[in-house]
Amino acid sequence: MSTTYSKDVESPLARQTLLDRERVKPVDQQQPVIRMLPRLRVIVLGGRSVVDRGRDVLLPLVDEIRSALDGDPLLIATGAGIRARHALGVGLDLGLPTGALAEIAGREAEQNGHLVAALLADRGVAYLGHDTVAHQLPVHLAASNAAVTNGYPPYGVHEFPSAAGKIPAHRTDTGALLLADAWGAASLTYVRDVPGVLDGDDVLRAARAADLLADPARNLPVDREALRTLQRAKHVRSFQVIDGTSTGNLTRALAGEHVGTVVSA
Repeated sequence: MSTTYSKDVESPLARQTLLDRERVKPVDQQQPVIRMLPRLRVIVLGGRSVVDRGRDVLLPLVDEIRSALDGDPLLIATGAGIRARHALGVGLDLGLPTGALAEIAGREAEQNGHLVAALLADRGVAYLGHDTVAHQLPVHLAASNAAVTNGYPPYGVHEFPSAAGKIPAHRTDTGALLLADAWGAASLTYVRDVPGVLDGDDVLRAARAADLLADPARNLPVDREALRTLQRAKHVRSFQVIDGTSTGNLTRALAGEHVGTVVSA
C-alpha cells in the first residue's frame, strides 16, 4: 500500500545540515566517546632511530616487548627509516603526487613491521595491514595479546600538500597517535635513540605540545604534526618519549613510570 505523505525519523539532527558544526555540536557532545580498547598500550619504534640500527638496539627491545606480553595488550607501530628517504627522493624526482609518495614510504614502514613481527612470531604475534588493524585488532589481540603494524597513515591516492612541499605531513608518529586515539588506548610511547625532548643539554621531564610548537627552531624527536594532532585528540592527551637504546626503559615506561619526556596536550 503506497502512501502520499513523508515520514520523519525522530532525531535531533532532523532537517539540519551536517556541514554546520555549530548545529551538530549539541548532539555530537552529549555523550563521551567510548574507549574501545581502554587497556591498549601503543609503542612506536622509530625506523631510523631504532630499527635501522640493527640487532644491537632492536633485539633488546624485542626482548622487553616479549616480557610485557603477559600484561595489558600491545600494539607495536614501526616507522619507515632511512630507506624511505631514498624512495621519497626518487618519487619526488619522478614528480609523483603526495598520496603516491605516502604509499611508497608506507611500504618501507611495513617492511620494518614484518621484521619486528618475525622476531615475536614465537609468541604468536603477527603483522597486521592497515585494514586489519583498523577493523579486526580486538580479535587478533584476543589470540596473542600483541600485534604489529606500520604507523604510516594510508592516504589512498591523494593528500593535500603540506608547507614542506609534496612530502606527506602525516607520517609514522601521527599515524600511530591516530590509531591510539581511535581505539582509546591507555598509553602511547615513542621509542627513540634520545632520552626525550632536549632543552640544550638537559632533558625536559614534561612539556606542553603548544610550547614545543611555538619554537620552530627546536629539534624534536617526534613529528610536529603529531603534536598538532595531540591537541585535537579525544582520548590520548599525552605521550612519552623514551630512549630505547638504554635497556629497561621500555619496560619501565610500559609499567607507567616516568622515564623520558611526557608531552601533554
